[in-house]
Order: sequence, then C-alpha cells, then structure tokens
Amino acid sequence: MNRRITKEEIISLVAKIRKKIPGVCLRTSIIVGFPSETNKEFNELLEFIKEIKFDRLGAFIYSREEGTPAYSFKGQITKKIKQERFDAVMLAQQKISTELNSKFLGKIIMVLIQEKQDEMYLGRSQMDAPEVDGMVYVRTTKKLKNGEFVKVKITDTLEYDLVGEAIL
Repeated sequence: MNRRITKEEIISLVAKIRKKIPGVCLRTSIIVGFPSETNKEFNELLEFIKEIKFDRLGAFIYSREEGTPAYSFKGQITKKIKQERFDAVMLAQQKISTELNSKFLGKIIMVLIQEKQDEMYLGRSQMDAPEVDGMVYVRTTKKLKNGEFVKVKITDTLEYDLVGEAIL
C-alpha cells in the first residue's frame, strides 16, 4: 500500500515509545485482503501483530470501491480468503487483548460514563476509541451521569472489555 517505513523501523519506534512512556496505549488499524496481498505477506502481518501486541487494534476487510486506484489492481482477493484472514487477525488480537486486559485486574482507572444499561453503566477508558474498542462495565449503587468521569476499580476482565466497581 505504498508505505514508506519498514517493519524494523516500526518495531524500533514502538519499543522506543513504550520505553519512554510506560503504560502508553498503542492502537492501530489494518486492512486485510488488499489486492495482490500474498499468503506470505499476510502471514508476516499476522506474526507482526503477535510480536508487537498492540493494545487496541482495528481490522477491516478491503472493500473494492469504484473510482479508487486499487479498484483496477490485478490480484483481487476472494471474499472467502479475505474473511479467513480477517478471522485469523481477530483471533490473534483476541488472545493479545485478553492477556493485556488481565493486567488491569485490581487497578483503578478513570472511566468516562456514556450510558446506563440495565443495572450497569457503560463507559470508556482513555485507551478506548468510541464504537471500535472495548467498554468498561461499571457497577455502582449511585446514579451516574453521561459524560461524568468516575474512578473504577477493575474486578474482572473479558476479551475486549473491563468490568469494575465505581469508587465514590
């Protein structure tokens, strides 16, 4: 896709960022199934994801759109292969996310409350992008307002989400 940075440069940059900013949350988005993507290239991407362990990762399936340069590229990937590659990426990220989320157990984080759902509030930590990343499920007996920031002690972790008790 005409990127002007090497894998090694990205790995070095990520290591430098994590060293200089402990606890930083690194997020990226990837596309699978871009025209002419080979099995070798996809497998290299998958291994890269497993090595870097991005805190948050959005994966998307390439969609052929008329009027774009890639529309007429040779080597269009079948829907079946694109879906298989997407599923492989999401399975890898699910394992990474489960591992990374487990490190939050017992910690206190700040959560932005977004809505109430049944007996819980739903919110986001500073690491979570709206509509694409996980949620923080917050238990409390106090009435909270949308847009309010609340300290939450994490009591459970899920694949992509955190669960906790509001500290009031």
